[in-house]
Amino acid sequence: MKRTLILTTPMMTGDDVVFAQRLLKRHGDYDGELDGEFGILSSQACKDAQSRLGYARPRRTFATPLEKFLSGKAEPTAAMRKRGVEWEKHEANGSNLRRKALAEMKKLIGTTEDPPGSNHTSIGAFYGVQGAWCAMTVTMAYVKAGSTGFARGARWSFVPDIVSAARGGQFGLSVTADPQPGDLVCYDLDGSNFATDRNHIGMYLERTGAKTFRTIEGNVDDTCKQLDQSMSAAPRIVFVRPGR
Repeated sequence: MKRTLILTTPMMTGDDVVFAQRLLKRHGDYDGELDGEFGILSSQACKDAQSRLGYARPRRTFATPLEKFLSGKAEPTAAMRKRGVEWEKHEANGSNLRRKALAEMKKLIGTTEDPPGSNHTSIGAFYGVQGAWCAMTVTMAYVKAGSTGFARGARWSFVPDIVSAARGGQFGLSVTADPQPGDLVCYDLDGSNFATDRNHIGMYLERTGAKTFRTIEGNVDDTCKQLDQSMSAAPRIVFVRPGR
């Protein structure tokens, strides 16, 4: 690599970015498009690849050492392989956590506001705040599932905070382009890139078509329900993967 690829504003672009994306995709670390833009998904894929390979300090960058490992020109050391195995175990735990959270989310279907239109719910009582409760719904499900990235009364009740943490790789959250059951679906309703309070969130249940999917969402018509959604449901949709 002639340069180290890092996440910048504006994004780094070029054939070297496509090269990096192709290598990352070949190993299953990158699930986005080969668009030549080193964005959030590309940088997260680099960190995932380094974690899988057993880097002591995985970073969101693509440089010559990572290129050599992914192209087979270099092999991980014994210490790296050991760390890689530990990371794989951590990922398996994250998958199990998401399954448990989804099971908890299903239990919340049918939860309603009392009285209607009040934003007063048993979910708000659990979290400690009576207000807009879509984010508190997924939080309650993850807290009950045993997550340490979600916390009753602290993390999370505001969708932009969840998206910001995922984009920064904080609290075990990350952005994904390949949502799986138990991942979160964040809707940017006004096209502000989550800069306002015009947003919504639910939990991903399953894919139903090329651009359609099924969710469970709280605070929809005063209730928590299962919905059929599509990628056109909002100007921007961000899928978030909880890992702990």
